[in-house]
Amino acid sequence: MVTAAGWFDWLSALHLEDRVLLPDGTRLLAVHVAPGQDDGSGIHPALSDDELSLLVAEASADLVCVGHTHWPIDRTVAGVRVINTGSVSNPVALDLRASYALIDATEAGYHVEHRRVAYDVEVEIEAVERSRHPSGSFIISHFRGERHPWWANGRKG
Repeated sequence: MVTAAGWFDWLSALHLEDRVLLPDGTRLLAVHVAPGQDDGSGIHPALSDDELSLLVAEASADLVCVGHTHWPIDRTVAGVRVINTGSVSNPVALDLRASYALIDATEAGYHVEHRRVAYDVEVEIEAVERSRHPSGSFIISHFRGERHPWWANGRKG
């Protein structure tokens, strides 16, 4: 679907990392998986502080925003705050509402607010079924809460 829709070239041209200096001087790093990684298990709640510290040690950032695991996180290790926004459309957390985070940044500092929004999951499932997407059943299993990563072990998102 990505290739057929013409998105592959656009996706392949994206940067592995994006850096932003917030108005208060906070160095924000935005990545998909983890700093310096574009694949792998990513940053998830089962990581110990030591494991998470190793993943962000070379980030040269004060705030690291990640995705990939679709599991909301807000943790600080070794002076680095790590945020995972969760997922708007493909949740794996136990709370299946769409999740995202807002960052309000001013010269006085920044504030992160995680949000959850209920939506009509059945409408989305029907749309996936109509699309005949080759991985439709996999995508639908997320909407139904049937897929939990190996590291979840009953943790709440």
